[in-house]
Amino acid sequence: MIKQIVQRVAENSSCLFERLESDFEDYSFYVARDPNYQRFLVVLETDQLSAPSELNEQVQACTPPILLGTPSFAKNTDLVILFKLGSLTELKQYEHNIFDIEENAYSLKKHLLYYTSTELEQLNEYLELGGTLYELLANSDAFNRYKQNPTEETAFSLACRLYIKLPFLAVPAQEAILTSANELAEQLLSEAQLLPFLNSIEQKLGDGHTCQEIMEVLINEQMED
Repeated sequence: MIKQIVQRVAENSSCLFERLESDFEDYSFYVARDPNYQRFLVVLETDQLSAPSELNEQVQACTPPILLGTPSFAKNTDLVILFKLGSLTELKQYEHNIFDIEENAYSLKKHLLYYTSTELEQLNEYLELGGTLYELLANSDAFNRYKQNPTEETAFSLACRLYIKLPFLAVPAQEAILTSANELAEQLLSEAQLLPFLNSIEQKLGDGHTCQEIMEVLINEQMED
């Protein structure tokens, strides 16, 4: 199920990845169809975390010959490793292994996408009901809930991780209507009960008084108080 979600995301990304035929069930190989990208993607689903050197050898042995003969394959390939946890509380015991894998710069750029059955079930249910990852990530209620409890296993937590671990995805930007500087200034002055003071200054300027004259009046008023 997780491989199907990754495949759907990859095929609909800006790279327009296309899956190649492979003789190995655990591995999926993709090539970017968009001519603006020279990128390749390898997806591995595994139940154990191997050492980086072993991963490099395994991928090399399973890669289709057509890719091995492509000069840009070695430098432009991302390996995404799908690894299921029993619960997010188990993550701590794998942190060292994950760091070793992702920080290994040899041969392939590696990204470990961990997930739980609960996260996967909730995300799959959400997508089957017609929802999209973009809509889910833009949901402010889901985001606030995630901030309050980042270890809670939800569709949103897995969606966030997809965008973190899949390097060809960009977090969707949501346009917002910004308050103008003048409106914001008036609001702040009103809250501080300074708006009448500002209006009196503007009135004096409108009557032809110079800034120097206004300053002198204000100083005199303050001294009288």
